[in-house]
Amino acid sequence: MQSNDVRLIEQIHSAFPNEPIESDGAFGKVGTTYPDATPYMKQIAGKSWAQLDREYIVRRSDALGFLATRHLIAVLPVYLRALVEDGVWSPAAGMLMLILTRPVRGKHTGLGRAGFGALVETLTDEQRAAVACVLRAFSEKDPDGSLGKAARAALEDYWKTYLPAGE
Repeated sequence: MQSNDVRLIEQIHSAFPNEPIESDGAFGKVGTTYPDATPYMKQIAGKSWAQLDREYIVRRSDALGFLATRHLIAVLPVYLRALVEDGVWSPAAGMLMLILTRPVRGKHTGLGRAGFGALVETLTDEQRAAVACVLRAFSEKDPDGSLGKAARAALEDYWKTYLPAGE
């Protein structure tokens, strides 16, 4: 693993609390149609994000669009770490690009305007910076690929304001 990857993983660990996740309400109103809601909730119940079965969680990245905001934030570091460690080969890369891209008015993509707004408003400054740094690193690793371009677009459109000063 490259030194920048190690630094990013440390940044993710620092930004996101390692607290037990309460799975009740994880899929709220929107998520009632998610077919794997019950097994996903069982996987996250009472565990911190660092204790989750990474392979299971990352493989079910489609859950991200259905999770309630606080639950999305609770598991987000698992997915960010997968971007750092697995790059474009991460099964979660495409879904993360969808949810981390600010929606365009009139288009129904990703979390939608309200969901995206709730996500970024609920994240701490340190968490927003971690997201921005991961997106930048991911876009640099795949500069000509569609996922790298999507990460760069998300970064340029919204997240770049959260990059640490001087970077």
